[in-house]
Amino acid sequence: MNDFLNFTQQKREEPQQLVLIKYPGIVKNVDKALQTMGGLQLISQSHFNNHSLELSHTPDNPYTSRIMAERKPQDNVSSGTLHLVMKVRRKKIDPTKIKTSFLGLVNTVYTFDVMCDFQYLPLKKRVGCDTFEDLIPKLIPTDIASALSWWDASESVATPLFLPPYQFSRYLTPSTKILGRETDHTEKTKNAQKKGYGQNLRVERKALSVTVNAKEEFPLEPSQEAVDEAMFRCKHDEPHRLLRELFDERPMWTRMGLLYRTRIDDSLLRSILQKYAFYILSGPWGRLWCKFGYDPRTDRNGGLYQTIMVSFRQHGSIPERQRLKVSSDRAQTINHTADVSEPVTYMYEPGKLPRIRQMWYCVMDVRLPQAMNELVAVVENNTPPTPEEVRDKGWLPNTLLEKIRDLIKEDVARTSAELEGLMNDTAPGEEEF
Repeated sequence: MNDFLNFTQQKREEPQQLVLIKYPGIVKNVDKALQTMGGLQLISQSHFNNHSLELSHTPDNPYTSRIMAERKPQDNVSSGTLHLVMKVRRKKIDPTKIKTSFLGLVNTVYTFDVMCDFQYLPLKKRVGCDTFEDLIPKLIPTDIASALSWWDASESVATPLFLPPYQFSRYLTPSTKILGRETDHTEKTKNAQKKGYGQNLRVERKALSVTVNAKEEFPLEPSQEAVDEAMFRCKHDEPHRLLRELFDERPMWTRMGLLYRTRIDDSLLRSILQKYAFYILSGPWGRLWCKFGYDPRTDRNGGLYQTIMVSFRQHGSIPERQRLKVSSDRAQTINHTADVSEPVTYMYEPGKLPRIRQMWYCVMDVRLPQAMNELVAVVENNTPPTPEEVRDKGWLPNTLLEKIRDLIKEDVARTSAELEGLMNDTAPGEEEF
């Protein structure tokens, strides 16, 4: 019994852990193969520091693109495959007799199943012979002595040009996508697509409206394609007649003004407006649709159409634009009488609150008496600006525009205070206990 208790179990010998490198080539010289991966010391450092192995078939070329190996640990074997390292010896006298010995178990495998870039060697063919000259000593220093005296050396012979690639492949693995031919947009192809079955009946969306900046040339007439597209979108003559009459009345309009005066649907207006006007994106007349052939920079009366942006973000009486179907309780209580389908007026009149919190007004559409008096005084007394000043700032000075903006905000604040006081007076009183 004592012998059984004192029995020491024999220690099991653990297999030696080895590393397997699947070299992408036929190895005839192991030392040269290791040198292509940086040498045995660098391989060991990369392995124990969890770095990737790099392989270069031309290790002396600093311009080469190295191949990166993928590291696959084999500790958790789920496929049932083990990599064993065996040593096999045959007897010279009797080759049929084989002696094998187990050396270890592979726990890490490095594979080079990645794409190899084209390699660039800095070579130049010598004149009169079939040999090549190595340009590396002329491009970069090869030792410390040449590096220290590199900038002081006299250039007796000009250094030949060698342009390495801007970048190598961005991905390590090749793509499995099949490349296709580019789409043919010729008239022959378009006509062929219109014939046959499976034709797309969806109306093509085209953006044919002209948009210009303040300092660019203004177009004189629309393109024929824009006219044809507008006639195709709207074959009824009434919307076209309304737009013609509006632009005959005055050559520049805001989008709010066109919607308010014509009562045309917004989508229909966008589709036919390209026939009659172009859009000014910036400058003194920004956010306006201008009639083709009219240039406010050359007309003294063009100052009446200059735009003023006024924001009313500090006034709770003016609701925010409802972009969602869910509206706030405050917007329902304050503006309960406003019709959402009714177009927003383009003019500012005293005592009437705007429908939205940010508006673009033309100067002539601000119907405040004090603002109109300020405008008349500036037009009669000020000297006309130069053409360069008109392109940058318009016909009217900035001080006048700021004054009109302040007058609008003062009137809005006064009207909001009156409405809030009226609502407080008419609200039912709370019972007192």
